[in-house]
Amino acid sequence: MHTNHMKDTNNNFNNSLLGAQKEKLIQAIKKIKHEIDECYEAEKEAFVDALEVENRFEAIEREIRAEFQNLHRFLDEEEETDLERLRKERDRRVKILKEREKKIGTQSRDLEKAIETLNCKLREDDSPKLLKEIKELLKRCEVNFIRPPAIDSEILSGQFVGPIQYRIWKHMKTSLYPNISMLTFDPETAHPHLTLSAEKNSVTFEEDKVLPNENPDERNPKRFHFYYCVMGSEAFTHGRHYWEVEVKGKTAWRVGVARADIPRGEMDSSSTLNGLWTLSLRNGSITACTHPKPTKVLSYTLPIRIGIFLDCDKEEVSFYNAVTMTSLFSFYIGTVLVPLYPFYNPCDTDEEKNCAPLSIFHPSL
Repeated sequence: MHTNHMKDTNNNFNNSLLGAQKEKLIQAIKKIKHEIDECYEAEKEAFVDALEVENRFEAIEREIRAEFQNLHRFLDEEEETDLERLRKERDRRVKILKEREKKIGTQSRDLEKAIETLNCKLREDDSPKLLKEIKELLKRCEVNFIRPPAIDSEILSGQFVGPIQYRIWKHMKTSLYPNISMLTFDPETAHPHLTLSAEKNSVTFEEDKVLPNENPDERNPKRFHFYYCVMGSEAFTHGRHYWEVEVKGKTAWRVGVARADIPRGEMDSSSTLNGLWTLSLRNGSITACTHPKPTKVLSYTLPIRIGIFLDCDKEEVSFYNAVTMTSLFSFYIGTVLVPLYPFYNPCDTDEEKNCAPLSIFHPSL
């Protein structure tokens, strides 16, 4: 009996232990099923993300094709205009020459007819009457060739070809969209330490200026990125706009776009969180002033001119090396219910190494 009691006790213990382990198996299965559900959800999200990215790239491809189709259409129309002008001038010149040829041919036929008339009379039998007729005939057949005035037949290609690419380029300027915005600085927004040129298209930082109630020893350059700035004279609320900024010779600068309602004055942070979408040059490298921390922009050479493209409808602002038109960085700005302004900061003089002006560049054709 004692033995049977021990067996029953062991069996109960084993069953209890086995039950606990099976419960752990059940919980493990539930956990794995939950992980599978999360995995399926993540897989579905990844599929949707990939599909959205693919669709976005396809949309951009269609946009690129549409833009080039517009360029092809423009060039086709320019080509047809030039060829039509060439054809009209060709027809005019050929018509004049054909008319001259016709006049010469008429005289040639008259001369040949006179010879034929004289030969016929020459073959007649001699008689006193013939003598009189010959005298009268000679008077009638006094036909002289009158050469029509010469016509200039030289064709110079410069009238029709010349600097054709440059000419088409100038024509194309009027159809560019967006056209290059002819901006200036707004002096009302320029910090007193900034000096604008008379044309309001160039700005420099004047370190020696001491403003009322300002203690030069208390200046904190790290907090003055936005403070020492000037805005563009034109506000943008819709459409696409492009402008260029000359940064040649500078060791520090900051340019981009700002909301109209951004607070003026010193700021601890001046990133997208504050309504600024800008690129800056500091310590030899370009950064995009993103939130929560700046993003380094890869550029093999420092640009001497920055191109800024604001697409209000697509809610994007993009930056380019304006000489090579290489893309530098793009921001998604989201829905903005206030006007946007061009933003310029020449930065401090950097111990006289950053004295070059920051200038709005207006391409001339």
